[in-house]
Amino acid sequence: MLGLVFGTASGAHAACTFRNLPGGIAFTAFDPSVASTQTASTTVRVNCTAGASPTWSFTGLNGSAPLQMKHASLSVYIPYSVSAGYVSGPPTNQLFNITATVLGTDYQNANVGSYSDLLTLTITP
Repeated sequence: MLGLVFGTASGAHAACTFRNLPGGIAFTAFDPSVASTQTASTTVRVNCTAGASPTWSFTGLNGSAPLQMKHASLSVYIPYSVSAGYVSGPPTNQLFNITATVLGTDYQNANVGSYSDLLTLTITP
């Protein structure tokens, strides 16, 4: 099973702050014989002052260009991408969906085992 864990949200600026920390993102088991694109997500709430909208950046423990999950015991990686999408709510209680995506071609020849990363979310302003 591949997993993605979120670190403590940091870098929140005075105009936008996190109302809660997001939960982890856990992918289901990847099947290399099918190798289809996999997505998994979590939600987070953000409080912004009137007129402000958060801009998101993501930093991974195992690299950020690209983001990548590391095998539990080997020095092999699977790249992934992350995006934040507004779902609903007023500026003081906005709900965002944080979605991680792994392309099938990026894991079709991956070593068997668990992969993970520690991802830090940063919002500005």
